[in-house]
Amino acid sequence: MNVQGPAPAEGAETIVFSSFRLDLRGGQLTRAGAPIALRPKTWAVLVHLAERPGVLVTKEELLDAVWPDVAVTPDTLTKSIGELRLALGDDSANPGFIATVHRRGFRFIASPSEAAASDDASPVWHAGDVGVRPFVGRTAEIRLLAEHFAKAAAGERQMVFVTGQAGVGKTTLVDTFLDRPALHGAKPPVWIARGTCVEQHGPGEPYMPVLKAVERLAHRTDGTRLVELLRRTAPTWLAQMPWLIADDAEALRQSLQAARAERMLREFAALIEALTADLTLVLVLEDLHWSDPATVDLLTLLGERREPARLLVIGTYRPAEIAVHEHVLGSAVRAMQLRRQCTEVPVHEFTEEGVRGYLEARFPGAQLPPTLAQRLYAHTDGNPLFVASVVDHMLSSGLILDTAPGWSFVAHAEMRDLGLPDDARRMIDTQLEGLTPADRALLEVASVVGLEFAAQTVAAPLRCQIEDVETRCEMLARPQRFLRFAGSGDWPDGTIALHYTFTHELFRRSVYEGLPAGRRQRLHQRIGETLEAAYGERATDFASELAIHFEEGGDYARALRYLAAAAGRARQRFAGRETVGYLEAAIDLSARLPDETERCKRELELRLALAPTLSDLHGFASKEVCSNCERAYDLCQDVGTPAQLFHILYALCHAYAVRADAARAPATTQELDDLARRLGTPEHRLLADSILARTAMLFGQFTETCRIMNGPLSEQRLGKSAAGSHAYGAEPVIGTHCSYALALWFLGHTDRARATMRASLAASAAGDVSPFTQAAALGHSIILAILCRNPAKVRQFADQLAVFTKAYEFGYWGAMTGALAGWARVQEGEIEAGIADLERARAGLAATGACLFSTYVLAFLSEAHLRAGDINAGLAATDEGLRVAETTLDRSYWPELWRLKGELLLAGSAATSDAAEKCLLRALDLARDSEAKALELRAATSLARARHARGRGADARRVLGAICGWFSADAKSPDLLDARSVLEQLSATRRGAARASRQRTPHQP
Repeated sequence: MNVQGPAPAEGAETIVFSSFRLDLRGGQLTRAGAPIALRPKTWAVLVHLAERPGVLVTKEELLDAVWPDVAVTPDTLTKSIGELRLALGDDSANPGFIATVHRRGFRFIASPSEAAASDDASPVWHAGDVGVRPFVGRTAEIRLLAEHFAKAAAGERQMVFVTGQAGVGKTTLVDTFLDRPALHGAKPPVWIARGTCVEQHGPGEPYMPVLKAVERLAHRTDGTRLVELLRRTAPTWLAQMPWLIADDAEALRQSLQAARAERMLREFAALIEALTADLTLVLVLEDLHWSDPATVDLLTLLGERREPARLLVIGTYRPAEIAVHEHVLGSAVRAMQLRRQCTEVPVHEFTEEGVRGYLEARFPGAQLPPTLAQRLYAHTDGNPLFVASVVDHMLSSGLILDTAPGWSFVAHAEMRDLGLPDDARRMIDTQLEGLTPADRALLEVASVVGLEFAAQTVAAPLRCQIEDVETRCEMLARPQRFLRFAGSGDWPDGTIALHYTFTHELFRRSVYEGLPAGRRQRLHQRIGETLEAAYGERATDFASELAIHFEEGGDYARALRYLAAAAGRARQRFAGRETVGYLEAAIDLSARLPDETERCKRELELRLALAPTLSDLHGFASKEVCSNCERAYDLCQDVGTPAQLFHILYALCHAYAVRADAARAPATTQELDDLARRLGTPEHRLLADSILARTAMLFGQFTETCRIMNGPLSEQRLGKSAAGSHAYGAEPVIGTHCSYALALWFLGHTDRARATMRASLAASAAGDVSPFTQAAALGHSIILAILCRNPAKVRQFADQLAVFTKAYEFGYWGAMTGALAGWARVQEGEIEAGIADLERARAGLAATGACLFSTYVLAFLSEAHLRAGDINAGLAATDEGLRVAETTLDRSYWPELWRLKGELLLAGSAATSDAAEKCLLRALDLARDSEAKALELRAATSLARARHARGRGADARRVLGAICGWFSADAKSPDLLDARSVLEQLSATRRGAARASRQRTPHQP
């Protein structure tokens, strides 16, 4: 053996071996582009040896170099050497990397690959690499990837999708590209992050491949920089990997409770831009046809952003899988292609010449049978995976022989004579039949674990020693026929876990589907128990995986527990769709529990957990929320506790209130109030009072709102959240104060209303307050500014609210923002644009299932059409608004709609003046019934003008003078100034008439 290999070039930063790459500057050992995790000291041992190829390095020298200031035993060095051999797949008896010099030390004997000095599009494949399948062709694809990499390295972010059917060589193409020396010697330096999607039952774990990629980067020897960037720019992502920050994890998680999905997206974009300021990041996400929706959202965001970033994203997927399952990735990629935000690199099957090239590369110098390539192509349709599998079968069957001087082929071997079935699955089965029973049993257990597995996970169900499993896995991985090495990591007990992956999902599925149903079920259960026992308290970190194993194992109680935990993890990642998917899957699974009472209890618990996420995702007035909560309410009647019933009633009160359901909202609110009295706790009383006060305001019962506010609610400090109240609507104390401020305005206390609203808005902006509470406080502030007729303030607040609705996708307040801004545009003279905003807002509100404040939107439309002179459109809007007010709970603006109808009729023709006055009188009566002095003032002002125009000045003065006299002399508002101006005109007219009358009457002595 040549122990004195060529030394790396002086100052070399990267040393490339046949299957490994040692990046000295980046502090990383990689295989096929995938990083291999090593402890810092183990890495230091490797570097010290690799920098001295062929040189005997004594144990003492290594101990002094790696542990200079620490007293350690030789066993410590032995452990590090063992870890290196595991990571490199090395054998101490027949070493290829590290040779042991008995009782003296170690010698690094691996020679750097000649490929390190070249940058050909295709890597060198050596004849000695019998077990390794060659890479041939794909020159154009490699060149295209290289072009995109060059653009990324220059600061122009790139998104590339490598597509093709199963087995066509997408992963091989990416691996080959990542192994190019040009990447590893590039300036600025290159970081490679890889994550793989796996096929899952039900919803995919949100961001799973991206989180895996980020975690692998964090485990680089220079990964501390990434952790600090995560802490500074992406704390929501850092919170998903608590093991990176140890003791700070819980405090970080608590600080992010009010965050939403959009924050994770924005933070990741910021992280990428900060990270790539002085390096190039290649992010590889494989098998995206199994990706979760959150990951697709992230890809879309990365493609849309135009900020500079040295980022190359390479995603692989099968287009057929996307089309058949109507995966969201399909529409996302099409949209990116239309906007020229991504490039597709399709990978096709070999041509017949490609098959010939493969054979020539795999068997260099051999005299190939003249028809072999043609027959092989015809049998496999040029699918590279099947081509390689057939050749493997020929080797194992003795149809191709290594005769030392060269290769020998069975003469005139026809494909039909090879014993190869025509079906790919049966072809794989034929190869599996050639394995020993022990190897086949290992693959069977591994197929149940998944596409990728750790040796420890397989060892326990097999009841084998881990070392035996690792040895057999390495033997199966060497020819890369069934398995390939996938790196290493830490096992919970502190040992190194070697990871392997099936060379293709077809191999895993073939083994898995060949298992008898009973054995498959037992293996799922054993694997679930193995993972659960190994990870202990951290088992919930693998909740989705464990849920699958226990469900397939028939252990439904455990599966339900882990589905609920998976939903909790998804909610922590602000992934609403995945959270709903896990909980709905759990609800379906709960029906399989044997005991009926237990079934109902579990379903109730799951629906309680589901309600807030449905609220976030669809809005708390949506039919999804109502259906879920109504089902939970029914379950509560049979198996629920009073506390659970209160929780559901509180959610239903929000849903019915926003839907302005006049039939169910009052009854549900009353039931909530009665239950709060029975429960008797201050927290339940507070929540019930907040619902009562807000519902009273919506129904136009303004004095009732004030009465409730003078109770226990008055003792609550603004901004102090009530326990368990954050899931539905705004924080109750702040939300109720907002409703109280509006009630004060209606009752004529404008200054108090403004002061109360300012306090509510300030409280919403301070402390740990949810974004929805902040949006609600802004929305109510805008409504008050509209009531006070202050377009400038409306514009200011609407711009702030638009930021929240866009960032957090609040459908209800997003629609209301358009309506409120539309009102301001009308007041500022942009009437047509304002009307368009208001019409869009109507449709937006309807889409959320909400009815609340729709009477306001229709009133704004009526006023806009009145200003535009379109009387018929204005009347249509008021009539629709009146129908809503008369049939729903949304009645606080009811008098204003009657007033606006009267104004429209007055503007129409003289023939409708009687009808107009009746409308104004109706507005006046309704305002007086609800003690709404502010609306009474408006109605009286309009009525006074109408009566004055008909020559009934005395009646006009009487109706307007009474309400103006109610307000204090120092009170000021646009409505009050307008009313006083009209009253002054009426008085001036009366004085003028009196003077004229005196002038016409003869003087009496």
